[in-house]
Amino acid sequence: MRKEVARPKEAITNIKQGKFDMKDVLIIIASVFVGIISQYLVPEILVIPYVLAYPLTLYILFSPSDIPNKKNYQVAIQVLLKDRKVYHAINAPKENDQS
Repeated sequence: MRKEVARPKEAITNIKQGKFDMKDVLIIIASVFVGIISQYLVPEILVIPYVLAYPLTLYILFSPSDIPNKKNYQVAIQVLLKDRKVYHAINAPKENDQS
């Protein structure tokens, strides 16, 4: 007879390099090679914005420390697409019983 031991869900984790998933690390490395190969296709006037796109890409792929399992681009999309007509009360309304 074989005894099976239940594995907790916390033991199953994603492979990470610091704050990046392995997929993010591969995207960053691949973007460097794409940038090197495509730098000859960019006009001189657009070289500076082209170079500044890499730090912006890194920031977008970071996970914010206060929201677990979300990337900055996911948080930005959620903020931009939220319904602004819905009011969410910060404090519970107080009941005034004046009888």
